[in-house]
Amino acid sequence: MVPAPRRCLRCARSSVQCDGKSPCLRCHNARLPCRFEDNPPETREACSDLPYRSESTSASPASPASHQARSSSQELLWISREGRSDARYLTYSPSNENVTPSLVAKAAAAGQIQLYINFVLDAYPCYFKATETRVPVNWVEYVASRESGDTPFDLAVRSLTTMYAGSRHNDPSYSDAGREFYIRAMRGLSKLLNDETKAKSDEALATAISLAVYEMHCSTTSDGWIHHAAGIRALMRLRGPRTHYNGFGCALYIAYRNTLVTSALVTGEDCFLEEPEWQALNEHIAAENAKQPDSSVYTDITERAFREVVKLPGFVRRMREIQGLPLNVQKRIHTEFSMTASTLRAGREPKTGFIGPIPHHFFDGFSALTMQGIRSSILLLNYIIILLDPSQRPDAEAENRIIADRMRAARCPQSAESHDGSTSPLTPPGSPGRPHLMIESRVTPETRQPPTTDWMDRIATTMGMEGVRISLVDDG
Repeated sequence: MVPAPRRCLRCARSSVQCDGKSPCLRCHNARLPCRFEDNPPETREACSDLPYRSESTSASPASPASHQARSSSQELLWISREGRSDARYLTYSPSNENVTPSLVAKAAAAGQIQLYINFVLDAYPCYFKATETRVPVNWVEYVASRESGDTPFDLAVRSLTTMYAGSRHNDPSYSDAGREFYIRAMRGLSKLLNDETKAKSDEALATAISLAVYEMHCSTTSDGWIHHAAGIRALMRLRGPRTHYNGFGCALYIAYRNTLVTSALVTGEDCFLEEPEWQALNEHIAAENAKQPDSSVYTDITERAFREVVKLPGFVRRMREIQGLPLNVQKRIHTEFSMTASTLRAGREPKTGFIGPIPHHFFDGFSALTMQGIRSSILLLNYIIILLDPSQRPDAEAENRIIADRMRAARCPQSAESHDGSTSPLTPPGSPGRPHLMIESRVTPETRQPPTTDWMDRIATTMGMEGVRISLVDDG
C-alpha cells in the first residue's frame, strides 16, 4: 500500500495539495499555525456526547472512516472551499443538566468553532457567503486554526459566541457571561496596544473588530461603537494598507470597511478609505476578485460602488463647510458629486438573478442589499446637490422618488422597519427657511437587534448605508 501524502490540517480541510513541510508554504504565506494530522485528541470521546442538536436534518451521517480521520475541530467545522455551502451546521445547546462540569468545559472549548460558525451565518448570512472565498483566509478558517486559549482574541470570540447563545436560547446567564468575556478581552487588548509591534498584528485588529461587533449588538453605551470604530481606524492607519493585501489581513479589512463608512457619516468626518493608498487597496481587491473562478459581475459592481461610497462622508463635510461660499467654489465640489453619482447610477440596476456556485438565496440577497446601498448613496448625493444648487431640485426630487419606490419594492418584510425615514419627503419648494441635511445613526440602544437577526448583515452589505437614516428637513 502506498502511504497517503503528508498534509497539514488546513490543506486537508481545503482539499488542496500540501508540500508536507513544517510549516507548509500555504500556511506560511497566510501567516497561520501549521499543524499536521496526528492521533485524535483525547477529547474525541467527550465530543461525541456534546449537547448539540441539528437544525436541518439528522440524515447523511458521516461515515465511520471519515469520522476517525477528522480531528474534533474538523468534525465541528466541516468547511472546505469545495462544497462548504452544503454543510449542515449544528446548533450548540447551552443547557444540559446531565453534563458534568468538566465535560461542559470540554464542550465549550470543542464547540467554540461550531458556535462561531452559527453566529457568523446568522449575523452575516449574505455578506460572509459572498466574500468567504474572496480572501486568502476567512474569519472561520482563522478561528478554526487556533487552539482555544485565553488570548484577547479568544476572549473576544467567546464574548460573541456566548452572547449569541444567550440570545438564541433566551438565557440571560449566557448574556452576562458574554459581558464578562468582553471586559476581559478589552483589558487584554489594552495591554496589547501598549506594544507597537503587537498593536500592528492581525490578532490585535481581529480582537478590536470582534469587540466592536459585540458593542454594536449589545450597546453597552449609546456611542460605544463609535469609539470602537475610531480605535479600529487608528489601528488600520498604524498598520498601513499594505498589511491588508494578503493573508488574514485582507479578511480583516473587508469585514469592517463598510462600518467605517457608517461611523464617518455619523461623526461628520472624512472616511480615510478615500485616500489614494487605500483606494489602491480597494482596486487590488477588485482585481484579485476578477481572477477567481467564481467571480461575478456583481462583485465588480460592488467594488466599483464602494470606491465611490467612501467619498460620501467627505462630500457631506465639505458641503456643510462651503455653503455660503462663492459659487465658483461650490461648482468644483458639485462636479465631483456628479462624477460619483454617475458611477453609482451605472451599476445600480441588476438585470438578472445570480447564477453560480454560491447558493442563489445568498448571492441574490447580497446583490439586493448592495443595490439598496447604491440607491441610498444616490439619494444622499441628490440631497447634497439640492442644497448646493436649488435650481436642480425638480430633477433631483424626481429621481429620488423613483429610487424610493424601487427601494420600497425591494424591501423584505422583516427589514421594512429599518428603512423607515431613509426616504423622508423633501421640503416643498415654497417652504419657509432653508432645508438642511440630517444624518442619524441607526446603531443605538433603541434600534440595535440581536445577533440572531441579519441586522449587521444589512449594514455591511449595503456598504454601511443601512447604518444611517438620511433626510432633508426644513429649518423653518
